Amino acid sequence: MSAVRSFAFALLLPLLFALGRAQAPTTVAAKMTTPPVIDGTINEDEWKSASRIEGLVDQNTGAKAVDTGTFWLGYDAKYIYFAARMADSSPGSIKATEYRTNVPLPGDDNIELDVDLSGSMNDFSQFQANAKGGTNITITGGRALKREWVGEIHAQGRITSAGWELEMRIPWQILPIPKPGVRDVRFNIVRFLSRLNRYYNYTYSQSDAIKNTPIWHNVDLPKPVTDRSIKLLPYMYAGGEQGTGVVANAGLDMKTSLTDQIQLVGTVNPDFRNVENAILNLDFSRFARLAAETRPFFLEGSQYMNSALYASQVIQRVDLGVNTYGKLDDKTQFGLIETHWQGHENDVVFNTSYNPNPEDSYRATLTQKISPGNENDAFLARYQKQLGPWSLFVRDMGSTDRVNGQGNYASYSVGYGQRGLGAFIGYDEATSKFNPALGFTPEVDFKGPSGGVIYDQPATKGPLQDITYSFSDLEYTHIDGSPYRRDPSGSINVVTRNGIIFAGSVDRPTFEGSHDRIDSLGVTYPSGNPRQNVGVTYTGGEIQGQAYRNINFASALHPWQKLQLNLSLQHVELGTTQDQAIFTGFYDLGHDRSISGRLVQTAGHTNFYLAYRRSGNRGAEYYLILGDPNALSFRASLILKMVIPFKA
Repeated sequence: MSAVRSFAFALLLPLLFALGRAQAPTTVAAKMTTPPVIDGTINEDEWKSASRIEGLVDQNTGAKAVDTGTFWLGYDAKYIYFAARMADSSPGSIKATEYRTNVPLPGDDNIELDVDLSGSMNDFSQFQANAKGGTNITITGGRALKREWVGEIHAQGRITSAGWELEMRIPWQILPIPKPGVRDVRFNIVRFLSRLNRYYNYTYSQSDAIKNTPIWHNVDLPKPVTDRSIKLLPYMYAGGEQGTGVVANAGLDMKTSLTDQIQLVGTVNPDFRNVENAILNLDFSRFARLAAETRPFFLEGSQYMNSALYASQVIQRVDLGVNTYGKLDDKTQFGLIETHWQGHENDVVFNTSYNPNPEDSYRATLTQKISPGNENDAFLARYQKQLGPWSLFVRDMGSTDRVNGQGNYASYSVGYGQRGLGAFIGYDEATSKFNPALGFTPEVDFKGPSGGVIYDQPATKGPLQDITYSFSDLEYTHIDGSPYRRDPSGSINVVTRNGIIFAGSVDRPTFEGSHDRIDSLGVTYPSGNPRQNVGVTYTGGEIQGQAYRNINFASALHPWQKLQLNLSLQHVELGTTQDQAIFTGFYDLGHDRSISGRLVQTAGHTNFYLAYRRSGNRGAEYYLILGDPNALSFRASLILKMVIPFKA
């Protein structure tokens, strides 16, 4: 049987299974007449009118958690109220370092309430808090972090002799509310247990059991408030720069609501210069790599713009931009971005997703880039189907370029995932002229199958806490059938009960006739604490007939509450020698004030910057920046930047 026929047969496998329909647990909504006091101490009399929920299971395996939890969920016309009491058999190891609002909580024990008001299970907002009342929120669709734009929640917590507890209040007005009235809402509760570095859910609801997602029954949703005021974030900066003299600039970001479900964001001359970009490491790669997006304009609505045809990082300069996103109804989402760089390029991206039910998902994307002498258009059509533990994925993409002509990229795959076991088999085919100018496609002119298996299972006894195995392979030829590349690889990740992580991998790729060998071994301690750890990884072998060595050392140090230090050192040998060092520091001066800096040394160049920030709260923000955060080498400059929000 040919590879294509084998793959076609694999696509039909899910249809051979008779699938049962699990019953989702239901919690009847409780409207609270007297709001509880959010002080971090759960008084059960205050929460007696709320719905009470008990129990936790491992997020990946569904196994019952040893350290369980009790939860209360209620609401009134203004707020959702949530309380959690978490048992912990080792309360002295509970981590609670963060206390600020709307910030990540890396490594901290935390509890998260996920809520999908539409009931579609494709539109969750997430509300996270730790035992010190530090909070992090993710509103469906994606938002920049300015409080006037994203909103905020109030939470308080405390550590007890038996564990820790938390109380939280979430304003309805920060959520995209569907039509008012009584309806069923989907929700789940997620606990991160730091000392085990594992997640636990109220209900196991991974892709193989998505119908198990709990129901919050008969919630009387309030009438959505459409704030059509125009929220303005003008900025201005001025200072001096070596070789340039006096520098000054100004610009404007704005946001408003077109409807209760659709947001509009605009930008004029955005300040990308003073946004600290992510840095790629020196790791060997035959293909281009892409750093994470950090610019607020592109973070707004980013969930609704999620498409293989679009990577915002390729849009490097914007003079004027418009970004609108939201929901047309409970099942249909969209995002539209248009940017202009005067005299250089105009970019347009439209993405829409239709999810008629939790098992089916459709997506379509159109992009256009117009630059002097060229126009590039691209399209994407994608369908996903979930059949219990089985998943089906079909995607077709095409591009038309006045210079390079037409190209296509087709992908098909079948996946399986259930309680720690995951597997997939796929087939891809990309022609040499496929070139979506606003996407990121580092590899073209290939076709062939790929597949992989991963197994993750916590150990119930003995010195090991968790073991994860994985294996993958692909066999690609060029479109004309000539040999291209193969890449069989395997890895193992072991976590001991005392918090040591051992990671190893073996890779035997073949690329254009070059038979390579790449082996890796690393150790990190402790697990589950990104604020304070140390790790080293050694990778060695042979690439294209040359000896290859990559040594990476990373350390995080949190010597006291207000100071965070991180260091990364990398040494790479492959024909030539390259070294990279990245040192970052952050000193907390209060809820919205800090001093931060970064030093980067790579390829013989050294750059650093220092910044004082008053940001992260409501009202005006101030930045005093010494140096250019993203220059290759240090540039003597001192810039004072101000952002002053107001409504029009």
